[in-house]
Amino acid sequence: MNSELPNLDPSSPADEMALRERGQFTSLLLGGGVLAPLVLVVMAVMTGRHLLATLLNLVGMYGGLFVMVRGWRHDRARLVTLGGWIMGGSLAICLVVMSLMA
Repeated sequence: MNSELPNLDPSSPADEMALRERGQFTSLLLGGGVLAPLVLVVMAVMTGRHLLATLLNLVGMYGGLFVMVRGWRHDRARLVTLGGWIMGGSLAICLVVMSLMA
């Protein structure tokens, strides 16, 4: 038997469910990561406050998203993790700065 052939054994239903839940959670986080900076920018423009902080957050969040996509394309889990940390850190810093400026 050739060791280069893929494993064709069916995976267990528990594994398939865990993979599906992981995919749904990832999609939810990415959707929030794309929408959160846009919502913050719209709120800042409407109120006329904290515009610089929200624009920096927008750059940080989309920069982290870019790093995550590069990690997925090149199958590098460390880049995906780094991109997630960049996105989360950028959002956290923006919210802290906005609360301090209020």
